Amino acid sequence: MASDGMNPQLAADSSPGHGHTPQNVGTKTPADVDLGESERSDKLYDIDRIRAFEDVPFLISRMEPKDTIVTYGDAVEQIQVLVDFLRTNEVPAGAGIALRITEHTPATSLMILAILNNKGHFFPTDKMTLSQDLCVQMSTAGVDYLLVNKHLTVAPLYFTLLDSILVFEEDCRLYTVKVKSTDHAVQTKPLPANMCYTISTTGTTGKPKLIHVPYECIAPNIVGLSQKLNVSMADIIYLGTPITFDPFVVEFFLALQNGATLLTSRHSMRDSPSKVLSALFPDNLATPGITILQMTPSLFRQFGASSIRERVLSRSSSLRCFLIYCSLVANHFPAMSSSLLG
Repeated sequence: MASDGMNPQLAADSSPGHGHTPQNVGTKTPADVDLGESERSDKLYDIDRIRAFEDVPFLISRMEPKDTIVTYGDAVEQIQVLVDFLRTNEVPAGAGIALRITEHTPATSLMILAILNNKGHFFPTDKMTLSQDLCVQMSTAGVDYLLVNKHLTVAPLYFTLLDSILVFEEDCRLYTVKVKSTDHAVQTKPLPANMCYTISTTGTTGKPKLIHVPYECIAPNIVGLSQKLNVSMADIIYLGTPITFDPFVVEFFLALQNGATLLTSRHSMRDSPSKVLSALFPDNLATPGITILQMTPSLFRQFGASSIRERVLSRSSSLRCFLIYCSLVANHFPAMSSSLLG
């Protein structure tokens, strides 16, 4: 199983010169931003809690020719800048904010943490949704604000641009919904206390529904799973589940709970399984591979039987735990003697 210490290779890579300096945007520096004693908590995403991991890599963006590494310390600085950005634009504490993102990047992860540290909740939306439908969906959920990253756009007929900010050299824009009182059926039921995120069902069994998830529905499962899988700062978790599919929160919060590292790759599984395989399990022994992998069986099979046997499940593989959605296998590979269903 993984040791209690930090991966030596990661420790070396997270030294000065390997990190990525965040863009300081706005009139205040990160050190000037104080979240206030009344707003601090012991939640897994709390900025004061994750600050303790400091020099441990939080995110590895694996792209050619080399990785970009963001430490927990780097992340905390940028989260503070983003919280100040939201407040400068008068986004109320506790407000829900929708996300329209292209793929997992360091910037998108920090946007989520900024929303949560503003005492709000995030609402992942499908990047292919038309602006009119997105406006209706947000209004139904009672969400007035939208964060958009990279090249994605929304129609000015339905959204007003408030401001933009660079997050690790990535353009992120903040919008508010243009809603007329008679346009849509606005969320009227009170949301659960201590909200964490809202997500839409796929609608495969009927009309899509909005599910509002409070923090208390997540934290106990993450803590228990961390203990079951013995997750530590030595682990590298593949952040590969789309943000619109809620098993994503398992990958995300497992890292936050334990000071583990999240690894992202630009390539989608369906576009190029071989490139994703190389990113997760590098041939170069000096480049760390992932230790925890979560995916659907259909996506896993796209690696091919030979690659699964020789690279993923071999005794020399870096992989320590394989989580199939709803079926969590907690033992070494290739021998698996027990599993947890949840």
